[in-house]
Amino acid sequence: MTPLRVAALAAALLLAACAAPAKGYRIAAPQAADPPVLRIYAPDDGARHPAVLIVPGCEAPLLSARAAFYERLAERLEAEGFAAAILAWPGSGSGDPSCRTMTAPATLARTIAGALGQLRATARVDPERLHLAGWAWGGRGVLEVVMAEQRLPGLVSAAAFYPPCPAARPWRSAVTLQLFLAEKDAVAPPAACRDWADLSDGPGPVVITRYVGVGHGFDIDEAGDPRFAPYRTGAPIAFDASTAWQSWLDLLKFLRLALPSG
Repeated sequence: MTPLRVAALAAALLLAACAAPAKGYRIAAPQAADPPVLRIYAPDDGARHPAVLIVPGCEAPLLSARAAFYERLAERLEAEGFAAAILAWPGSGSGDPSCRTMTAPATLARTIAGALGQLRATARVDPERLHLAGWAWGGRGVLEVVMAEQRLPGLVSAAAFYPPCPAARPWRSAVTLQLFLAEKDAVAPPAACRDWADLSDGPGPVVITRYVGVGHGFDIDEAGDPRFAPYRTGAPIAFDASTAWQSWLDLLKFLRLALPSG
């Protein structure tokens, strides 16, 4: 199946100017130690909600499970009526590049599957409306889950932000996948993801959103603040405010699609 390629301009200045960040928005230094394996956020209204499992990356530690970015994302999702969980997968907190060598994609995929099962059993979660969202190496693990022969129970869709994509070879999946790629990504070049996606044989579609003029980590706010320069110890990441906000809106739109679950 030929992927649907969607070009999204990074300079969405008018949209960014009209849309304000979530209430209580803040940036913060990464945690000094690894957080709990699964941090769950959910509306406290007694109802069951669609849920998003957030899988961090590992660059710097500003993309790792220690980063404040994922807590902000989980809080935003909760405010939009989703449950969210942040997976601190083993090795993520060690930072780039060691975490990539410590945790192979297949190992990370098994960890994601276990966490998704735990999330599915959570009282405030709709077990038939589960989503995956991964960043960088965490996104690589999400792709491994998507390519698995058997679709995980309750899994509706998956999203991956600037992941290092697998080598191009034919593959099949029933899961709808959206890739959020950066045109100038020197860490995970988008061409590799296009080549990989071209060989998808469906039936789940692959949608590619490519943001122009930006690089790896375009949505990581702390990367744009000089106060956090000492934490940028791994692969280079570059924040772009308008693209960050546009990518959040694009992710939210994707998660709200009426798609079948596994």
